[in-house]
Amino acid sequence: MGRYSSYMKELWQLQDNRKVIGLTLFGVLFDNSKPFTPGQQLAPFDDTEQAIRLLSQKGYDFLIIAGQPPQKTRNLEIIDFENILGATRDMIAQFGGRVKNAYYAPGTDKNDPYVKPNTGMFERAQNEGMVKWADAYYIGVEASDVKAATKIKATPILIKTNVASKLKAFELTHQIKVKEFNTLFEFAQSLE
Repeated sequence: MGRYSSYMKELWQLQDNRKVIGLTLFGVLFDNSKPFTPGQQLAPFDDTEQAIRLLSQKGYDFLIIAGQPPQKTRNLEIIDFENILGATRDMIAQFGGRVKNAYYAPGTDKNDPYVKPNTGMFERAQNEGMVKWADAYYIGVEASDVKAATKIKATPILIKTNVASKLKAFELTHQIKVKEFNTLFEFAQSLE
């Protein structure tokens, strides 16, 4: 094995040892306070760049698991997801971060194993070696994000939106306490 091959093997091992944060897009990285229409320009939150830079410095890579935006004028199609994920990868790379992979479910049928709170996308990511959920966070904005994270034994993190009442009922019935933050940057600052 040549020096270059040895170097690349060491580099890949270093990258594989980085911690992983799973997250959804809308309400975590991108503002979804107004209904989103496919084709519109997505607006990252003001502190998204700071959050990505800080989490990357703390040794985290990103794994995107996304579904339809909570607020939308119509459902996103596959091409919409592909465009959004491509732009998100570019944005995160520009901010010094690394996206390990991205998974999305364009459907809305709760019987679909890949639509949250079902865990199909999460299980696929783990089966493909992208993450060990028991050692990872999953950051979302809806009760379905928390439910899915709990099912796969990730640490659920909720970015505060209007889901408080649904979440409290979920916490009571499942006897868990979900950590809540106002922004992704606030969460990033809380990590050691």
